[in-house]
Amino acid sequence: MKRYIVKIILMVCVAATMLLSCEDNEVATPVITNIRVVEKDSTISGAEFNQTIAIQGSGLGSVRAIMFNDVTIIPSPVYVTDNNIICTVPDSAPKEVTNKITLVTASGEKVSVDFSVVLPPPEIAGLYNEFGIPGEQNKVLGSYFFLITKVIVGSTEAEIVEFTDSEITFVMPEDATTSTVTVVGAGGETTSTFRIHETEGRMINFDIPATTWGSDVCWGDAERIDPANSELPVISGRYSRIKQTDLPATGYNGSWVFSTCYFDFGLPAASHEDKYFKMEVDIVEAWKAGYYVIDIGMESGDHFKYKFKPWDTDTYRTTGLKTDGWKTFYIPLSDFYKYNGDTQADPIVRITDISKIRDLRVDFSNGATGAKVIASHYVALDNLRIVDK
Repeated sequence: MKRYIVKIILMVCVAATMLLSCEDNEVATPVITNIRVVEKDSTISGAEFNQTIAIQGSGLGSVRAIMFNDVTIIPSPVYVTDNNIICTVPDSAPKEVTNKITLVTASGEKVSVDFSVVLPPPEIAGLYNEFGIPGEQNKVLGSYFFLITKVIVGSTEAEIVEFTDSEITFVMPEDATTSTVTVVGAGGETTSTFRIHETEGRMINFDIPATTWGSDVCWGDAERIDPANSELPVISGRYSRIKQTDLPATGYNGSWVFSTCYFDFGLPAASHEDKYFKMEVDIVEAWKAGYYVIDIGMESGDHFKYKFKPWDTDTYRTTGLKTDGWKTFYIPLSDFYKYNGDTQADPIVRITDISKIRDLRVDFSNGATGAKVIASHYVALDNLRIVDK
């Protein structure tokens, strides 16, 4: 009986020793001795977004979370051992830059070492409205807008209203002229490749002549609205619009079209690769049917066309698309394909020299197969141009 009791006591002691040993291992403070790049054995003190790194040391098996600055990730248990953790630097913006990497254990203990995440510089894709009205809000669109401190229009620092990783809302300066836009943030400084209020590359803006006899367009009965008679904010003088109800199902209507016929726009020699076709569009009523055919005619008589229907996406196909006032639309010139009449050339042919462009025609069409009468359509166009990307 005594031997049995002794055995029980010994078993309890062994179990207690094992339990204490496990607890010691679980709560052992992690120690970081090195951080390196996975692809090569080189020690680093910082890394870029989406870079895979190895954290090395001891007691790392209890780590359940890793913080880069104040951005937390949960490492995969498959890549966590007592001596190594393999993880990827997150591509999320920190709200506070601490230049620390912090390991968090299952018990909540934290261990930090110096480590910097190299934030990428801001990337500017465009402005919501390149012809924004001074004193009114506009938006810089792009990515990597982290901890933004300045938006500079030309040489004037603009008031920043708010920003996210992909949008910066700011107030257009009163003295805004033809100039670039610069964004300054935690990742650095970037200046736009485009200029606001651009005058180069313009083709039709309904104020400058686009005919040899001084008219804004050659033919077409689409309305052109003078600033004095405009019910929309005026961004650049006159503009064209379609404001109609009960639009018939047809591919042609004289009040839906304007054209320059044959005119040398003075565009410099260049191909389609590095060019955008841009225009400002104000979609006043939800648009979800019909499209604009933008037809570029060449000196040779060839025609290159693009069907503009930005509503035709999963997001807007049902509800329709409206803009928040005037919006700049960017169409890669590479998306204009040669047509023979109404048939697209096969194989695809694109514009090789924009200096040979002699006509710009835009007309709305409701002539698609199965088209129905459009109850109401209100869209305005201005500042049609070809510019550098």
